[in-house]
This record gives sequence, C-alpha cells and structure tokens, in this order.
Amino acid sequence: MNGYIGLMHPPAGVSEWGVTFPDVPGCVSAGTSFEVAAESAREALSGHLAMLITDGLAPPPARTLAELRADPSVAEELEDAMVQLIAPRRVPGERVRVNIMIDKGLLRLTDEAAEARGLSRSAFIEAALVSAAGS
Repeated sequence: MNGYIGLMHPPAGVSEWGVTFPDVPGCVSAGTSFEVAAESAREALSGHLAMLITDGLAPPPARTLAELRADPSVAEELEDAMVQLIAPRRVPGERVRVNIMIDKGLLRLTDEAAEARGLSRSAFIEAALVSAAGS
C-alpha cells in the first residue's frame, strides 16, 4: 500500500475538519476545509513516520479499508468519517534498488562528480534528485 487510510471528520459546529489515522496512533491533523485537512494530514503523517524512523522504530503496517471495517475498535469511527488514502511525502531512510538506463557519457560525468564530492554514485544521484524536486 502506498499510504495510510485517514479518517476525515467533518466539522461539528464551528470546528475544523479533523483527521485521524487508525493505523498510526497519535498522528492527527486538522484543516479549515477538506482539502486543507488532507494536505495537513499528509504533512503530519510524513513527520510522524520520519520521527518513528529516527527513533529506530518501524512504521506501522497499513491496513486496507476492508481490514479496518472488520476491526470493531475502528468501525464506529468509520461511520461518521469520510475515508481518504493519504500518501506520505518521502520518508528518509527508505531505500529501494532500481535499474535505470542512462547515457554512458553522462554516467561517467556523474561518477566523476560523485567522486569529487566524496559520494557514492547512488548518494550523488539521490542528492541531485532531492535538489531538483525542491524537497
């Protein structure tokens, strides 16, 4: 799964939209509109997961909507909430192996630039991507 199910709680009275994550206890967020609450939830989830990883803890497993509906402790909360899949931003520490095709000359320039900075090829490419994405 590429995210966690967030429960979007509509405003009651003059309050804002609230967001909770059944699979990520303690991670909550809010916003003045559904859209603002969803974006705030993404930021809260990203920060919460990053904090867990920094503390040496594994992120909790994400359950499917069917699994959440089958959980009696979540069923009542689901009745009054809208369901939204919230994907966290990049969480530091997660690494995957990829296979890419790249121009041979560009690869040589990449390796030279990485070596000049004391980085591995992977670290150099990752830093370049983070810089390009503005993250």
